[in-house]
Amino acid sequence: AAFMGVAEPACAIVNGAPCPLTVNASVAMQHLRDHADGTFSSITTAGSPFPFWNEGNGTGYMFAGNLPVGGSGINMGGQIFSTTVYMDLANVTNPANWRPRYSAGFMDPTDIAWAQMVETDPVYRWFIASVTPMTSHCGNGNLTGTNTGIAAVDGPSRVGAEQSLTQKWCTKYNVPFETDDIRTQQHFAKMWYDLLLDSPSFLGVVQGTSDPYIWTTGQGCGYTLRGQRYSYFNQSEQDILSNSSRLLYYIDEGVSVGAIDRNLLIGGVTPAIGQYNYENPIQHASVLQNIYILARFDTIVKRVKNCNRPGGPIEISDDEAKDVLFKFKEAFEENWVKGWDDPNDGQVQFVGFSDDQGGAVGTTGRLLEEITLDNGTLMAISIAIIVVFSVAFLFSFDPVESRVLLTLFGVALVLISFFAALGVGILIGIKINVNIAWTLPFIILGLGVDDMYIVMLALKKQRDYSTDSFMAGMREVVIPVTMTSLVNAAMFAVMNLVDVPAVSKTAQMALIAVIFLYLIIILSFPAYCYLDMKRQQARRYDVLVCLKKKDGEEQDEETEVDENGFLYNYLYKPLVLGPNPVRLLVHAFILLGGLAMFGVGIYGITERNVGLGLEDFFPEFHQAKTWAIVRTEELASWSIGMNWGRLDYTAPEAQLGMVGQFENVIKSPFIAEVDTKQLWMADFMVWTTRQCSANFDRADPTVLECGMDQVYLGDNSTCSGEWVFNSMNLREKKFSNGLTCNENEGGICRPTLEMHPDDLVALGIDPINPTNVSASWCPVFNGWSQDKFAFCLRRWSNFTGGGGDLVTVPNTATENPSCTGEFLPDAEIKTPLVFSRGPTMFAIDLKSHDDTLEMIRGTRSVCDDHPRLHCWLTGIPFDYWEQYLWVEDLLLQISAASVGVGFVVAFIFLACKLMYEGHHGTGQIIVGSLIGAALISLMTLLSLISVIGISVLAGVNLTAFSDMSFVLSVGFSVEYAVHVLHRFLEAPLSIDSAVDRVDYAMSFLTLPTFMSFVSSTVGVACLAFTDFEFNEVFFFRPLIIVMPTTYFFGCWFLPVLLTMMGFDALKLGAPDHGYYDGQPGKQPVGDDFEAEKSMEDEVEKPMEEDKRAA
Repeated sequence: AAFMGVAEPACAIVNGAPCPLTVNASVAMQHLRDHADGTFSSITTAGSPFPFWNEGNGTGYMFAGNLPVGGSGINMGGQIFSTTVYMDLANVTNPANWRPRYSAGFMDPTDIAWAQMVETDPVYRWFIASVTPMTSHCGNGNLTGTNTGIAAVDGPSRVGAEQSLTQKWCTKYNVPFETDDIRTQQHFAKMWYDLLLDSPSFLGVVQGTSDPYIWTTGQGCGYTLRGQRYSYFNQSEQDILSNSSRLLYYIDEGVSVGAIDRNLLIGGVTPAIGQYNYENPIQHASVLQNIYILARFDTIVKRVKNCNRPGGPIEISDDEAKDVLFKFKEAFEENWVKGWDDPNDGQVQFVGFSDDQGGAVGTTGRLLEEITLDNGTLMAISIAIIVVFSVAFLFSFDPVESRVLLTLFGVALVLISFFAALGVGILIGIKINVNIAWTLPFIILGLGVDDMYIVMLALKKQRDYSTDSFMAGMREVVIPVTMTSLVNAAMFAVMNLVDVPAVSKTAQMALIAVIFLYLIIILSFPAYCYLDMKRQQARRYDVLVCLKKKDGEEQDEETEVDENGFLYNYLYKPLVLGPNPVRLLVHAFILLGGLAMFGVGIYGITERNVGLGLEDFFPEFHQAKTWAIVRTEELASWSIGMNWGRLDYTAPEAQLGMVGQFENVIKSPFIAEVDTKQLWMADFMVWTTRQCSANFDRADPTVLECGMDQVYLGDNSTCSGEWVFNSMNLREKKFSNGLTCNENEGGICRPTLEMHPDDLVALGIDPINPTNVSASWCPVFNGWSQDKFAFCLRRWSNFTGGGGDLVTVPNTATENPSCTGEFLPDAEIKTPLVFSRGPTMFAIDLKSHDDTLEMIRGTRSVCDDHPRLHCWLTGIPFDYWEQYLWVEDLLLQISAASVGVGFVVAFIFLACKLMYEGHHGTGQIIVGSLIGAALISLMTLLSLISVIGISVLAGVNLTAFSDMSFVLSVGFSVEYAVHVLHRFLEAPLSIDSAVDRVDYAMSFLTLPTFMSFVSSTVGVACLAFTDFEFNEVFFFRPLIIVMPTTYFFGCWFLPVLLTMMGFDALKLGAPDHGYYDGQPGKQPVGDDFEAEKSMEDEVEKPMEEDKRAA
């Protein structure tokens, strides 16, 4: 106005007369206030605000009028909500006082009152503009100068208008750009408004060019529109910590998910999380966490098809996408943590972890694979030690009696059977896991060579090399070997019922291995033994089989050897079976020692700890070890998710129930805050009501996007919901009072005073003078068919982007016509819904196993344990730590199953075998078999409890890994106990005393069981040299305890116990024929020596005659 006051004389000179419209201060201010209501200019959108022109679209001339150039194109200058006055909504519920302005008695668009009160209402005009076509574009043309015909005037004015007044703000991102296109009035009005906001005098940004990170929108608490983002460069530590103490957001300042939980971002802080804020800022921080959300493999397949991909769209398979994701995780991690262990590499240590989600394993999966495949060297060393040890025991300086070559064949056959079992397991789909890799090679090989020793030594003790001696030796071992194999196979078979892959898959592989070992030992290895006996009979050398002893060297056909071995004759027998008082003292020591081990085991079990943290899993040399320690101590958080299966999603009870489950999980102190609207069902429910905001930001201004605007042709209804009383006490949405700022929105339910007036009317509540103001209302949809539900879901997904990972019908999404490979989110959704997923959530403050288990129990109680709504929680805490809820029950379950199966199988096998032989009555066989099976189970139970307790005291926590190691003790316990007990039960009836019967058993078994114990123990000892502490703790420690414990109870404690069991029920051998230990004429021990000897002398002579006749 001041300018025009000065320019008025010039204006008159220019025009040759007074200016047609005089611009004073009040007129200028009014025109500027009404600038937005002006005509849209396709030449200079939001161009010059100076009121100098006679045409608002920029086609007029300077100083020819008083209009600013360029406006929104929609006159919003009327009285807002004047339509409600026209309809007298204030009195609509009171018919006596209702006075609408209808001149004809009804709403009539031709009515003058309609034109004056409805068509001028800015709300009405805005929505009418959304369906009113308009042809224009965003252009950067120049403003015009004067039109006086005087070149000296018109030229400078034109240049001045172009250079000083024209604002060229349009970019290629303002569509349509430079070329006219048909859109709606509302589309161009939004374009004008966006350009005005971006203008240099306001935000000062250029769309598509300016860095959005440098300015703020004012959405977040403590932020303002046009504010500048804080820069952390060249700031003091105090300033940085102070600024980091405010609420922190994603780039949208909380519009999508609200403030980010502090437990996810900054750790090692003083004051503690929850105590610091902008007024009481952080004084110290040691950890900063970045969380990156990676695309799933199927998403990668879709994204690279997109026409916008740099380099053009490409087609890849799911497997290729998984491989890409795997390599990306690996490369990302390697580059991120580079220099993590170099103290000279900067002031910040970078460590990281990627999970195993999305179709490709991450840090844990890669390390598990590395650990699983790292057993090769130690296994080879273990095998070599077993071979050397076996050869040493079975070597003889007599080249004919030596059995080195047979030993090598035996160990080779055991190895072949084990690796054949692995191959078959892999072929039928069993993947090699860490349990299989670090337990079965050492356990199964130990069991295999044990049976090999039993067979070899049984044949070695035969009197000659004849076929009859071979058959006699095999008869001695077939039954006990079959029995131990059957018990172990049954134990592993039952463990398949356990719904824990680490246990069931290991059990499956072990079952196959036991079967293969049995077949090798019973069918294949004896053939080699028979050939070796023929070698000896032919007096050929061991190994160098082409050489024979010279004819001049004498050798009896019946070779004299030390039948029982040095170990038995000079150690075991004098101590365990020798004369009193030594025997009594040794028995007392062994029995008390066994009971002491059992007592220590019970005590150890009471001191058990449960769980394996990631910090225990990763080795010291791996950067993830540091990450896991820091995460546990400072930022103990994990992403989790909620999932639902088949529900009646169209029932309001199910809808509100889903929201209730979601909100109750959020209530846990271990779950970070998430707005209820992030749940797809909650968002969909709001979309069906008048609180839907989709119409205010439409992709196509001509298409309304809220549920109430979508017409389902099936019954001509709309996707409209309703409001019901908040009977489940769900969360209400938080509303700002203008004085405080809410970190999050909270729920979707609303108090009465925040309801839409029309919704209150539908509820029978006066919107002017509402009653029951303390009530709360929640949106639902009711009475929909599945077809209508599917239709509305598809519209909601198309307009809002959807959510919930709902299952869609293949090939029903619409391809973007302007971009090949890009599909709109409008695919047909399969109904009834069989699955839906909640938003990404975070479990926080999980600084111990107990915290994690408490979180799991608390959230499971409102989700998984719900009696009606099928809901389950997923994520690393549930996939990994949940085992610790039932790991004790798992151990009890598989232990009881192993002991129980051992008892049943042992009883059935003993009873059937003895009944088949027919030497005794059924009653005695049943009693004897029951006692025998009970003794085997007792040894198994004593061993198992002792192993578990001692392992716990050695620092082994209860996990699925250690549980499997513990239970494998059953295999060795059964191996020892069955051989000892079987030989004790089937001792010839001529051997009457319990001590002599134990001597009969142990004189044969001491050497092979000791060899099995030593070879297995030495093999397991190799595990001590693993590079992974995880293997040392959870495999080496329990297994190295298994070896001496099971050997002690099976080969020392049980025989001592049997010396006290001389009752007839356990004398189930065949009637005596003069054989003892498979050898005619061998003298028994004990008090009945003289009587036994005379009987053997009577039998010896006819046997010799029979032999000569043969």
